[in-house]
Amino acid sequence: MRHLAPNDSRIAERSRGGDLATRPRPRSPEIGSRAEAVLATLLESLECGILLFGPGGDLWAVNDRFAEILGIEPARLRELSNLEQIVDMVASQLAHGDSVAARWRQRFRSGEAFWDELELAKPDQKIVERYARPVLDRYKQPVGWLEVHRDITNRRQIESRLFHSERLAALGQMVSGVAHELNNALTSVFGYAQLVQKRTRGFEWEVEARHILEEGDRARRIAQNLLLFARGSKSERTPVNLNEVVERTLQIRAHELRLENISVELDLDERPPEAMADAAQIQQALLNLIVNAEQAIRQARESGHIWIRTKQISADRIAVVVADDGPGVPPEVVLRIFDPFFTTKPAGVGTGLGLSILYGIVRQHGGDVSVENRPGGGAVFTVELPSAPSSSAGGERPYLIRAPRPEDQAGREKARGSRILVVEDEPTVARLIADVLGEDGHLVDTILDSSQGLDLARARRYDLVICDLRMPYLDGRALYRQLAHDENPLQHRLIFVTGDTLAPRTVDFLQKCGLPYLAKPFLVEELKEVVARSLAPTSIIPSSSLDLMEREVPRDHEHAPRQHWKRYET
Repeated sequence: MRHLAPNDSRIAERSRGGDLATRPRPRSPEIGSRAEAVLATLLESLECGILLFGPGGDLWAVNDRFAEILGIEPARLRELSNLEQIVDMVASQLAHGDSVAARWRQRFRSGEAFWDELELAKPDQKIVERYARPVLDRYKQPVGWLEVHRDITNRRQIESRLFHSERLAALGQMVSGVAHELNNALTSVFGYAQLVQKRTRGFEWEVEARHILEEGDRARRIAQNLLLFARGSKSERTPVNLNEVVERTLQIRAHELRLENISVELDLDERPPEAMADAAQIQQALLNLIVNAEQAIRQARESGHIWIRTKQISADRIAVVVADDGPGVPPEVVLRIFDPFFTTKPAGVGTGLGLSILYGIVRQHGGDVSVENRPGGGAVFTVELPSAPSSSAGGERPYLIRAPRPEDQAGREKARGSRILVVEDEPTVARLIADVLGEDGHLVDTILDSSQGLDLARARRYDLVICDLRMPYLDGRALYRQLAHDENPLQHRLIFVTGDTLAPRTVDFLQKCGLPYLAKPFLVEELKEVVARSLAPTSIIPSSSLDLMEREVPRDHEHAPRQHWKRYET
């Protein structure tokens, strides 16, 4: 610490002719030396950087912590003697140093306390909190100026990370809601387009109907990708086809990349490499890589190229390589490129979190990520992941509806004339299901209110119930549990319709109940097939699953009477 000036503790007289009783008594050199030692020890013990100036701006004291915060050699700092020299030295290391220096001098002259933040640009990027106030004597007269500096970079990073996480969570909820609404609309568009194509077969309008179906399928994949990216779930390691993940991720950014005149070339392994990973997290990691490449290209030129390649690099490792023709990575940046909040992009472009999130995801998967400069210019990121064991590859989800088979037609003919109840709060989707099944000769009742649908299922005889999984008031889960609670046979002849087969809660419920489902938007043939299968003789679901469902019966229907179903049994 810089030694205090010998007159640093002197208290000015209030008046030249004042009484001796009002003047400070002279201190012995021994007392002054002891007080200075105590003050010096105190200042060096603080976690804050301290500057203490006299009323004219001469530097009385500065501790080593101040030099550490600013990245300055303490010896160099001790050579300075006044505020002007301090301001000139510090301003050269600040972002917008000239304006900060002018404001600093003005506030010192005003003598009023203030609080502000300084953005340190070099040698390291930091946020320094500063509090300054005048030092007053016993008569409230200014005798000096005190500044307290604290490095709050870590605190700002935590706050920024929390804010970023909240924004991502809100964005995920919004995207999930939008994707669900899109799926509802696409179900009707997709379904009626298939009916039109069937009725115009052999006519000139068949081509137009096929175009509608193709674009509807593209919109369906986009909505599915949004749900996959936005879902909140725990990490689940399953065999993941990296080629499919790359293609899904590109669909999310395809429009923006075209607008920015950035072309993407794919070199995907013909033998689809499978990683043991969480598909949503790997998609997020790849999206961060693609966005990073896109931003790097836009810094350098008006257009560019991104190359993405998948390959098997060893028996137990597979890789995704993302290269761009941007400015590349400076050597001094390579070691810090995966650090949180580190960025070389201009203010307002990126958060400095994308590559650190990528790094964290890959490391959690037992993989590795590296970066190098491309020979022709640009950067090359290589993500290595553990490959899935061959024994686990090729697994199939147990409740997916498969493609129609010719032998199912006989079953459909046999089931004609069945009475079916459709409980769906989307009018167009309910009407589509009724139209499709009506063509097959079924008698279909549709109801938009799920509570009324439960009453109908109790009061009338139906061979099958088709129910949306997410509805207001009484959702599909609650309707099923109530049917199980009533010992209603329709609990085994129930088909769910859902817009999100990726949500953990949805997957868990469908696996426990063991009932078939249709994912919106579905094909007309899928609807016909699953209805034909469900109308065929069915087995009882495991009692353990039924017991679990009964324990979760909603309170509103816990004591619902069973007399309606007794009438059906007779």
